[in-house]
Amino acid sequence: MASLKSRLEAAKMTLDGERVRWLVGKEEVLTEGKNVFGEQLQKNRYEFIVQKAASIEYRRNLILSNLNEARTVHELHDLTDMPKKEIVEHIIALLRWRKIEQAGMKGRSPTYVSLENIQDG
Repeated sequence: MASLKSRLEAAKMTLDGERVRWLVGKEEVLTEGKNVFGEQLQKNRYEFIVQKAASIEYRRNLILSNLNEARTVHELHDLTDMPKKEIVEHIIALLRWRKIEQAGMKGRSPTYVSLENIQDG
């Protein structure tokens, strides 16, 4: 299981993140206004979308908070208890957004590291 420190860091990163802040900030516009088709987003649908987005962002940030040193998917699985398939999906997204990079290899497994740690340190 992930350490309390990395879970708290991931939660803070999620709340500070652009995606969740944008969704929360647009609640009134999204639930009281209408889209180009004249449809209004139901409050329960909006809440589901926010919860789903926050959950995804938290899990990605949990991975990111554990990449302060180069780690493999197997190591991330051991640290977070997340399924390896899910970790790979999040790593692909983090690579695409240039939040992490491949740092090398451990045996036959690639290692990844947070770019924020490289830039800060």
